Amino acid sequence: MSQDSSVSSLSTVKCQCGIATRIFTAFTPTNAGRHFYKFDDPLHPRVANLIHNLKKENDNLHREKKGLKTRMADLEKYLVSEIEETCERLDEITVPKSEEVVVDNEDAVVNKSKEKVYKMWIVIAILWCCFATFITFWVMK
Repeated sequence: MSQDSSVSSLSTVKCQCGIATRIFTAFTPTNAGRHFYKFDDPLHPRVANLIHNLKKENDNLHREKKGLKTRMADLEKYLVSEIEETCERLDEITVPKSEEVVVDNEDAVVNKSKEKVYKMWIVIAILWCCFATFITFWVMK
């Protein structure tokens, strides 16, 4: 019998279904003073065994859930530490800055362009001299 109920002075009464029951009075905060019936018949062994097995399975599932939560928390900690280590290693790697490489390449391109322009001026000067010489000979003829 629960500590939140007590047996009434009426010892046994027949339920509406015809089974002998006892009347109890509830003393819980929500049902204080309320009468209820409770059957005296024990559970069938098969039902009792089924309830016992279900309770055992439920307890095992709660333990497994707790273990999985712990394992998941451990895996999260491990992944966080691995990510932090990887980030630290990436920070340690020195990669040449692309701007510096571009500046070096630009200087080389500018120097080559200057050389080409200089050579073109030389060619233009030589052609101008040839043209002037040709014009001079053609006019004198």
